Amino acid sequence: MSMSLAPHPVGIKFWTTLWRENKDLPYSQVHAKFQNWYGHTFHRVTGRYFYAHRAGPLGTFAPMVVFLVGFKVATMYYGTMRDLNAATAAAEAYGQGGYKTNPTPK
Repeated sequence: MSMSLAPHPVGIKFWTTLWRENKDLPYSQVHAKFQNWYGHTFHRVTGRYFYAHRAGPLGTFAPMVVFLVGFKVATMYYGTMRDLNAATAAAEAYGQGGYKTNPTPK
């Protein structure tokens, strides 16, 4: 009974070439080569998703600060709408005078 495997998706030549190029190098050189390759590959592949801006007064914290300010505004808006709707529901439940209000004098 023989079994055949599908060919490797990357290919054995890729892995043997990596081994041949790095087997006699010290770890520091292998690490430096990998860091250089990874840095270039990362920026080539994902560079289009980064906002090309200069580091202004907030520096690298600018995207985080903008996100947090937007999150704060959205949270405050949600809280305001929730409280307004709760007040309206309480007013409807207890009559048009609202919740815990003095009755209209006669």
